[in-house]
Amino acid sequence: MTAPAPLRVCVAGSWDPDFSRNRILLRLLERSGCEVTLCRADLWGRREDSIVRRGKLSLLARAAVVLPTLAARFARTPRADIVLVPYPGHLDVPLLAAVARWRGIPVLFDPFLSLFDTIVSDRALASPRSLLGRTARAVDRLALRSADAVLADTPAHATYLAALSGAPPARFRVLEVGAQEGVFRPQRGVAPDPDLVLFYGTYIPLHGIDTIVRAAKLLEPDGIRVRLIGTGQERARIDRLIADLRPTNLECLERVPLEELATAIAQAGICLGIFGTSDKADRVVPNKVFECLAVGRPVITGDTTAVRAAFAADEVRRVPVGDADALASAVRALRRDPAERERLAAAGHARFVRDYGEQALADRLRRYLDGIARRASPSAA
Repeated sequence: MTAPAPLRVCVAGSWDPDFSRNRILLRLLERSGCEVTLCRADLWGRREDSIVRRGKLSLLARAAVVLPTLAARFARTPRADIVLVPYPGHLDVPLLAAVARWRGIPVLFDPFLSLFDTIVSDRALASPRSLLGRTARAVDRLALRSADAVLADTPAHATYLAALSGAPPARFRVLEVGAQEGVFRPQRGVAPDPDLVLFYGTYIPLHGIDTIVRAAKLLEPDGIRVRLIGTGQERARIDRLIADLRPTNLECLERVPLEELATAIAQAGICLGIFGTSDKADRVVPNKVFECLAVGRPVITGDTTAVRAAFAADEVRRVPVGDADALASAVRALRRDPAERERLAAAGHARFVRDYGEQALADRLRRYLDGIARRASPSAA
């Protein structure tokens, strides 16, 4: 009996090949047995925040050249069973979807974020009624409505994107961000320091780093050290807060290479998630939570809708967002109880492997892809 042909997936757009979500998606496609074709054009450059920071006129001028080139390139690629448009594909999807419909190929879009939510609500770079705010909302709606199906990283995010776009909720699928298991895995031979608490990130408002800094000051008499790794939008504001509070137990480092990050996680007795108070913070579970669990360290993070849906209370420790006193108390309690730290780390790691590891996510993604391709097949009509 002849084996069925593998599902053919064309990954198309101006996606960033170095972005963690995109790397993981490509790995999941590989693990799911798909035959993958890449079709990419560089629109955004290499800055992580260029999608919300880049000069808008220069971006539009570049898009006017790059997007037609991308569409023509996609039209010439071998026919696929489904097209996956990864982040940042908000400008790509309408044009690629038009070409895909002409070729009879369904489109799956992974936006990763809402431009309007990020620019207006989370990072406060524009007001809702400003030209930029209204444009971001319009681009979101057009992109989300152009795709046949949309991936979201949490159920809460799927609900938000459906409401924002006005698209049917059935169009949305949930695929958590997970972690790159080739990088984030238990580090044998690295002993955690029970007095060290670690946070790493890009210093965006969603992270609530001011809460971490205030908690560090409260932990100063306990001999607990807090290490921050990273930089980004709020670094100057956080540096001013540190200068005001003068915590002697706080260490700030620039970014470390990706391949060294798992070791930095493993060296910490406790790792931190996010503590921002925005609506967006309530809807997401960030990479760092999955990555720290993948390494096998206990995690304390904000008590949000997304975290409650993703993890049980005995798998990650939850505290009220924006509450430095609660965070400091949770750190103290775990510091005093090594058995609980180990139990929490083991339970979180087991949950990660079972539901959010590469194989679990690859299986789920393959089910989504098969369903989308089957519905689009003329024989399924």
